[in-house]
This record gives sequence, structure tokens and C-alpha cells, in this order.
Amino acid sequence: PFDGVVGQRLVSEGDFVQIGMPLVELVSLDPIQLVFRLAEVDSGRVAVGQKVNVSVAPHPDEVFEATVDVVYPTIDPASRTLRVKAALANPAGRLRPGLFARADLGVRVRSGVSVLPEESVLQRSDGAVVFRVVGGERVERRVVKVGEFRDGMVEIRSGLDVGDVVVTRGQSELVDGAVVRVTASGDESSELANRVDAPLVGRP
Repeated sequence: PFDGVVGQRLVSEGDFVQIGMPLVELVSLDPIQLVFRLAEVDSGRVAVGQKVNVSVAPHPDEVFEATVDVVYPTIDPASRTLRVKAALANPAGRLRPGLFARADLGVRVRSGVSVLPEESVLQRSDGAVVFRVVGGERVERRVVKVGEFRDGMVEIRSGLDVGDVVVTRGQSELVDGAVVRVTASGDESSELANRVDAPLVGRP
């Protein structure tokens, strides 16, 4: 049982009813539940207990605070989105079920994070893979643990050290131990002329 208000009456006076037949629809208004979806690329930004700023059209000058209480474990294969639920305090009943809302997860500031361009990371059967340049001329295949994706960059949580030089283009054609020539990251002609031997490189 829970406190609520009658949202809809399902029978009228004089109707015949049976055992187990619903009579009314009860709606809980406090807290109210916010349901939203995140794009696959942003799925790493949300966690249970996280605060979410919510705005709705009937109250354009106010920001309400919700708390994430459910993060679904899987990505929807059709929409490539992650479903999330958050609880929103509504003691005065000012927010109504069915309202369109905007949810803002905010920006999390983190220090000491190593990042690489997304295109430098390959997805293989044994996990996320990058090619690190060693000795200035050969590459070493490294399995890395990735974190969040943001604005074309990916967080590298383990598998590389700060200052490592990695291949950012053409690495799909490389094998462990291949000889390469490091070129400037803006030198497009070198990359095209030396697609296998001299892929472009960048630093995390």
C-alpha cells in the first residue's frame, strides 16, 4: 500500500465487478518518478545515487533535484540508449505525471585522467586494444581498460602509462612488433603514403 490520489476511475456506479477487478488507478505524487534515456556514449556518466537537475515547462524558472535510483543493466539494441529512473521529491504536488522534463546530469570534473582519441582504440575479441610505439620504431599490442567516452576522446584506466606514444590511424592493419615511422599528427600526406609502415601517432 502507498499514499496517493485517484488518477482514474475504472468503473461507474451500478457496474458489475468481479474479484480482482481494478476499480481505480492510484497515482503516487510524492516522490514522482522521472524516466529518461541516455545515449550509449553517455552511459558511463550515470550511477545510482547521482543527483540530476530537472526542469519542466510549467515552471521554467525553477530547477528540481532528482536522485537516480535505477540504472538498467543493458543498452537497448534498437535505440542504443540506456534507461534510467530517478526519484523526484514533490511534496506540494506541483509536478504532474506525464510532464515532459529535461534532465541534466551536470559535468563531472576529474583530475589525473589519461585520455586518447576514440579512433586509436580497437575493439577485439580479447578487449580494447591499442598499439604502443616502443623504441621509436616498433609497435606493441596492448590490451587496455577503457572508461568514459566524451567528445571524441576515451578514458584509459589501465594498460598504458602517461607519456606513452600510441598509433591513432592505420592501426587496424598493424600486428605486434611491426616497424613504424612516427609522423606529426597533422601530416596527412605521410599517413596516406605510408598507410601501414607509418601510421599517425598521438600521446595520451
